[in-house]
Amino acid sequence: MSACVDERPCGQQPLLEAQCSCLRIRIGKAPGAGERTQHEHEIAAPGMHASAILTYRGARGEPQQIKVSDRHVCIIPAGHAHTAAWTADAQLTSITVKPAFLRSLAQANGHHGYEIAPHYASVDPFMWHMARSIEQQMRNRRELEQSYLESVAIVIGQHLLSTYSDTPAPSPAPGGLPRYKIRRAVDYIRAHHQDDIGFKDIAGQLDMSPYHFARMFKQSTRESPHQFIMRCRIESAKKMLIESDKSIADIAFEVGYKSQSYFTTRFALLVGMTPAAFRGAR
Repeated sequence: MSACVDERPCGQQPLLEAQCSCLRIRIGKAPGAGERTQHEHEIAAPGMHASAILTYRGARGEPQQIKVSDRHVCIIPAGHAHTAAWTADAQLTSITVKPAFLRSLAQANGHHGYEIAPHYASVDPFMWHMARSIEQQMRNRRELEQSYLESVAIVIGQHLLSTYSDTPAPSPAPGGLPRYKIRRAVDYIRAHHQDDIGFKDIAGQLDMSPYHFARMFKQSTRESPHQFIMRCRIESAKKMLIESDKSIADIAFEVGYKSQSYFTTRFALLVGMTPAAFRGAR
C-alpha cells in the first residue's frame, strides 16, 4: 500500500501514513496523554524540538519515568503499557512492526524466537537517521512504493533483532549438534568471520569430521556454515556503514570479501537494499 495523507482541520499539520504487510508508518501530532498498549512493536522518533516525560513500569511493576528528547528514539515492545506527556504541538514519527514479521525474520536468521527489550530513550544514530529519512521522503513525495516499504521493514527488523533483541541460540535438532558445540562454532565464526575461513576450519575447532560437522550444523541451525559466515559479515558491514566514513570497497575487504560487486550482491540479498542505499538511510 502506498503512503497516504489524511488532511486534518485547519490549524493542524496533515497526518502522513504509509503501510505494507510488515509495518506501518505514521507522522503527525503526538498522541495525547493516557496509557497506551500496542499489539505491535513501536519505534517512536520525536520530531524536532519535541520532548516528553514517559512513564512506564519497571521489572518489579514499580512506575518509572524518563525524559525523551528529539535526539532519542523509543523502542517499545508489543504489550508494554506506557504513558507519554508530550510538549504542546509535538510531532512524532511512529513506526510499528508486526510481531509475526519479526518472528519470521528471526527464524530466517536461524533463531527459534526473540524477545525485544524496551529502550524508552535510546541513543541510536542509525534508527534516528532512518526515521528522519523516511519522514523527509513522505513529506516530499507523499507516496511511497510498496517495494520501498518492504525494504525498510527488513532493514528495521534486522536492526531490532541485532540491537534490541536477546535472541536465543538455535536449539539443537534431534540428531544435530549438542548445544555446547553450536555455541563454540558460533563464537568461532563471530570472532573470525572476516578471515578466509570455511567449514573445515570450524570443524577443526570442534575435533569433528568437516562434512559431518557441516551436515550437523545445518540440521541444528537451518543454515549452512557458509550462510552463517556470510550473515556475520553483513552484520559487521552494516555497523561500519553506520559508524564510519570508510568506502564501500574498504568495508567489503575488511569484512572478508575480495570483490565489492559480490559484497554488494550479498548485502542486497540479505538486507533488501544495496550498501550505498543503506548508508544513505542513516
